[in-house]
Amino acid sequence: MRPSRCDRTRSLLSQRLDAAISDVERRAIARHTARCADCRAFEAQSRWVTAELRSAPLLDPPHAVVVTPVRARRISSRLVGNVASIAALLAVTIGGWATGMSLPTGSSANRAVPPLRDSVNGDALRVLHVEALRAGELPMVPATPRPSVKPPRSADDS
Repeated sequence: MRPSRCDRTRSLLSQRLDAAISDVERRAIARHTARCADCRAFEAQSRWVTAELRSAPLLDPPHAVVVTPVRARRISSRLVGNVASIAALLAVTIGGWATGMSLPTGSSANRAVPPLRDSVNGDALRVLHVEALRAGELPMVPATPRPSVKPPRSADDS
C-alpha cells in the first residue's frame, strides 16, 4: 500500500476514537485495514491505549498549575518608521554610488571625443571640430530619417 493511504487511514482511525465519523470514512477504514497489516496493528494498539487512558483514575497534580497569559511583544510604529527610513536612505546611497561608479569620469562631452590641449599636433581644424562637438554645435552621428512604417490597409478601407 502507498504510505499516503496508510497516513489517511490512521488519521481516520484516530478521529474515530475521539468522535463520530461518516459511514463513507468507516468503509474506507474497513477496506484499507482488510489489506494492510500495519494499519490493523495500529488500530488495535490505538484502541488499547485509548481504553487504558479512559479507564485510569484521575489524579490531582502534586502542585498547583498556574496559567499566565503570554504577552505578545509589539514592535512600536516608531521603530518600524525608523527602520524604513534607514532602509530607504541606504538604498538611495547605494544606488547613487553604483550609478557614479558605472559612469566614466568627466563630462558627457569629454566622453565623445578625448580632450585635446589647445593644438598639440598643430592641427587647427581638428581643434575646431572638437570644440564644436563640446559646444553641441556638431552632431556626433549624422541624423538619418527613420523610415515610416504604416500598417497595411484593409480591403474595407476605400
